[in-house]
Amino acid sequence: MIRIAFIGLICFSFSAAHAQQEARTIASFQRAIALAINASLNECYVIEGATNKILRLNSDGKVLANIGGFGVQREGFDSPCDLATDGMNIYIADRGNQRISHFDRFLNFIALLQNRPDASVQALETSGSLSSQVWRPISVSVSPQGDLFLIDEAQQQALRINPFTFASMQQQRQNPIQFIFGGFNSGAGRLIEPNRLQATKSGKIFVSDEGARCLFVYDLFGNFVAQVGKGLLKTPVALGSGEVVQILPNGERKLSEWILAVDEGQVFIFDALQQNGFRFIGKLDAATVSSFVGEKAGKLMDVGVTASDLYLLTEKKLVAVPISSLKLEMP
Repeated sequence: MIRIAFIGLICFSFSAAHAQQEARTIASFQRAIALAINASLNECYVIEGATNKILRLNSDGKVLANIGGFGVQREGFDSPCDLATDGMNIYIADRGNQRISHFDRFLNFIALLQNRPDASVQALETSGSLSSQVWRPISVSVSPQGDLFLIDEAQQQALRINPFTFASMQQQRQNPIQFIFGGFNSGAGRLIEPNRLQATKSGKIFVSDEGARCLFVYDLFGNFVAQVGKGLLKTPVALGSGEVVQILPNGERKLSEWILAVDEGQVFIFDALQQNGFRFIGKLDAATVSSFVGEKAGKLMDVGVTASDLYLLTEKKLVAVPISSLKLEMP
């Protein structure tokens, strides 16, 4: 097991006036819950918890499409709590309806995964059944290879799913499960109270765990790699990741991959690359986050990042902050 130690803490502080000048409010919501960014098309998707709707927005905050409302029909939701996109598809973890919903990027319905894949089916099997046992998918992420990674709250486990085996109308196709990880037999990689997971471009799966007070890291095959943030994080919840372009003091541009964790109103930033030891880069403290989003924005719910912008989603608004304005100190 690898545990990452951190020396020192870099906090990013700004005056309120400077923060308001740099930050840009994109949209306002009724109790937003989660965010997914389609960086290639400058679009994003937001779960609005008050209405049980999924909103598709452009970079100016215009609502291009929306689906949902409370219900059990294929385009209805009951307490959706996370979503992910690969640019062409959008996947929603619909906790109350105990299913994963699959739509295209325009929010046209494609398929449902309504039952938990049978845990007894192994990766090498080509067929199997879907279990009727209770499951509650609470987080979803899609890897660059197109595989879905899920957290099942009922079993406190993570699963890798092949979405191409979803059945459009009936659950009749081969079992989509590939493998399960983070469960009772995972040793040092056993999850305690997982909340969100995030697949990164560099091929790692990060899971925020409130019970363990850290991030667990796995490879794409579910093998435990490391714990990140132990002794630093308290109750990590939402996660975001992406490649960012940083301007060094000498004017040189550097491409980095970040993993970001929301923890008690703060944003902790780590290097997502294993060869860099998942080192801690710095954090936005609660006062700095508040200066960006303004007063009465509500609780910080989710975070995202593109090459040029950091996105902060609160219950009431989505705000974009230029990466260049963060003035990060390079380790």
